[in-house]
Amino acid sequence: MANWLVFLCLLAVSIPGIVVTVPGAVRSMESRITESAPPGKKIPSMKVIVFLGILQSLVLVLIADAAGTVTTPSIGFSAPFFEALVTGENIWASLQPQLLPSLALGIGGGAFFVALYYLVFRPRLDEHTVRTMEKLRMDLGLPGRVLYGGIVEEVLTRWGLQSVIIWVGSLITGVVTPTTIWISIIIAGVLFGLGHLPSYVGAGCKKTPLFITFEITLNLLASLIFGWLFWNYGLLSSMIAHALFHVVWYPFDVRKFAEL
Repeated sequence: MANWLVFLCLLAVSIPGIVVTVPGAVRSMESRITESAPPGKKIPSMKVIVFLGILQSLVLVLIADAAGTVTTPSIGFSAPFFEALVTGENIWASLQPQLLPSLALGIGGGAFFVALYYLVFRPRLDEHTVRTMEKLRMDLGLPGRVLYGGIVEEVLTRWGLQSVIIWVGSLITGVVTPTTIWISIIIAGVLFGLGHLPSYVGAGCKKTPLFITFEITLNLLASLIFGWLFWNYGLLSSMIAHALFHVVWYPFDVRKFAEL
């Protein structure tokens, strides 16, 4: 049975990430927005564009949050920490089993992710794309990356998208199987990677085959970890690991971006 208190809780914890992140993302693309306007046509003010960006993000979260809330009970997935939070149950008892795997895979997976980025992909991407991409991330800051990546993207991708794919698969096969779950994790990971392209390209990154491969490969790697944690430990586990990816990555971004 759908727990609509969990729905409200996930919506509430998503709002700070949206409010902190969207204005910075819009400002990063301000010049591109202005340049793309047809000659003689007045574009809305940045305040209006920021408001519309926040509204769009809220609508997407609402849809994903509702989809996950409706489908997760029937496929055996859950958000035990948030369920305990809204029902008054023992929060520590729901949190404790998630901590070690979340910390281990968040830090270890984040270190591997960072190594792939700086040793394999970054040296092969063109300088303009690297500078643009890293400036966009730096403009978001660590709070924006942790709040949006760690919370909002997990509500969108794991709670919403992955759950719906598993649910559709269960309708086709009549049962939820590990194969169905892994397929959902991979599909969600690929779509997660492709979903990053518009903001980066909109900010000025060159949409080359290497850049697309980079986005899909690294985001799929991250999604394999987050999806597995969501499957085995619940939504908060994937949120913690995702947030830790950004915590591990951020100091490297600060140092390398300063060298550009």
